[in-house]
Amino acid sequence: MSSLHHRYAVVLTVLLLLFCLRVIAQMLQAWFPTPLLPPFEAWESGAVPYPLLLVSQVVIIAVCARVILRMHRGVTVPSRKTGNVLLVIGWIYWGFMCVRLIVGLTVATDHFWFSARLPTAFHFVLAGFVLAYGWFHYVASDAVNPQSLGKMV
Repeated sequence: MSSLHHRYAVVLTVLLLLFCLRVIAQMLQAWFPTPLLPPFEAWESGAVPYPLLLVSQVVIIAVCARVILRMHRGVTVPSRKTGNVLLVIGWIYWGFMCVRLIVGLTVATDHFWFSARLPTAFHFVLAGFVLAYGWFHYVASDAVNPQSLGKMV
């Protein structure tokens, strides 16, 4: 595995572990409520019932873990096109979460900002995962294909 693969695999692993902490915290609030975390209702999506949300989170974890394992094995083939697509998706996701955070801070001013916004913060973690993986593809594609340096696809 190249050092570039290794560095990005480490970053992606940290982001995945942060997301796993979010899922564990949500499960704790669902089954063993604690006053140290935001109430369970704050963790819910509003659109998806909790059992389905939990299943989707497990799928997200599995997909992210597969991405990381492929990077550790060195079988991820970087692609500038994939990088561009992931970067666009990641920045759109990040932007929507910024809007969501700003709206939440202005509408619900009676809550301590971090406690009430903790679940939203983990969307930034997922957006960061998409951005980091996209940036890996974007940067590493030049290492694989040096004649593409300076070109945008």
